[in-house]
Amino acid sequence: MKINKDLVDAVMMLSFITLVLVGTTDFSNIMTKDVIMGCLGFITIVMVVLRSIQLKQAAHEKPEEYDYE
Repeated sequence: MKINKDLVDAVMMLSFITLVLVGTTDFSNIMTKDVIMGCLGFITIVMVVLRSIQLKQAAHEKPEEYDYE
């Protein structure tokens, strides 16, 4: 399975930034805030796991060799 590094990085950063913004915002219903923060935290953790899997896959790949003749 090929994991797109740029997509994983973008989603991870976006979910983390949104998590911080939601965490610092006042909500009238605390349950809504907790659910949103839980979902965003889960997405962030999944992206970190996917990024670590992608790094392990990249370490096992053989670098391409170019023939300049």
